[in-house]
Amino acid sequence: MLRKEGFMKKVSPGQSMLAPYLFLAPNLAVFVIFIIIPAGYNFYLSLFRTSPFRLPAFVGADNFRYLLQQDDLFWRAIWNIGIFVVGDVTLLTGFSVLIGVLLNQDIRCRGFFRSAFFYPVLLSPVVVALVWQWILNSQFGALNAILQTVGLPRQPWLLKPNWGMFWVIFVHVWATLGFFALIVLAGLQSIPPALYEAALIDGAGRWAGFRHVTLPLLMPSLMVVLILSMVRSFEVFDHVYVLTGGGPGTATLMIVQFIYRAAFQLDQAGLAAAASLILFLVIFSLTVFQYLLGRRRETI
Repeated sequence: MLRKEGFMKKVSPGQSMLAPYLFLAPNLAVFVIFIIIPAGYNFYLSLFRTSPFRLPAFVGADNFRYLLQQDDLFWRAIWNIGIFVVGDVTLLTGFSVLIGVLLNQDIRCRGFFRSAFFYPVLLSPVVVALVWQWILNSQFGALNAILQTVGLPRQPWLLKPNWGMFWVIFVHVWATLGFFALIVLAGLQSIPPALYEAALIDGAGRWAGFRHVTLPLLMPSLMVVLILSMVRSFEVFDHVYVLTGGGPGTATLMIVQFIYRAAFQLDQAGLAAAASLILFLVIFSLTVFQYLLGRRRETI
C-alpha cells in the first residue's frame, strides 16, 4: 500500500499534549459557569443579611450562627429530614435488593416486570405527587373509597403528622425504587454463575449462597445505592412540596423547602444561602464517610 508524503503530517509533542485539554475545554467551561461560579456566589451571599426593604449588609458568619443557635424552624427541618433520610434510605436499600433478586430470576414476562418497576422513575415528580394526593384525599380519595367499601371509616391520611411523614416516605420510595433496583440488578448480573455452582457443590443452600456469595460481591453496587439514595433523600423537595406542602403544620417540612421558603417567600437570600451550605457540608461529609467505609470493607 503506497503512502503519499503530501498527506502525512507530523504532530509535534506540544500539540499532542495540548489535544486532551482542548477536548475537555467545553465541559470544563460548562462546569465552571454553571457549578463553580454559582457555588462561589452562594458562599459570598451567605455572608450578607438581605431584605426586600434594605440593601444587603455584610454580617460575616451571623447567618450561620442564627441558623444553628436561634432558628427553631431550621432545626425542625433538620429533624424531619433526619427521619425522612433514615426511613427512605433503609426502605430503598432493602426493597431494591429484594426486587433486584426477584427480577434476576428466570421467570415468565421478566422484561415486562423490569419495565413496570422502572416506569415510575420516568414520571414527573409533580405528576406522581398529584396522583398520590388524589389517592390519599380525605374526602374523595381512592384509598378512603376502598376503606368505606369494606366498612371502615375514612382516614385523614395527609392531615395527621405521623401519617404525613409515612406517606411522604412511601411516595418517594415508590417513585424512585426502580432506579436503585436497576443498579442492584446490574450488580447481580455481573456475578459469575460459576460461583453459585461451586457454592451448591459445597452444600450451600439458597440463603447461604446469598449471604456468602451474593452480598459480598454486591457490596460495590449497594454502596452506590446507599450514597445516591442518601443524596437524593437530603435533596427531596418536589414530592413533599406538592403532596403535603410541608404540613400538617411543619410535620413534613424538609431542609430544601426551608431554603426555598427563606429565599423566595421571605426574601432572605443570605439566610437561604447559609442553610444550603450547611446542607452541602452534611451531604459531603456523609458521602465521604460512606465512601471510605466502603473502601475499607473492600480491603478487609
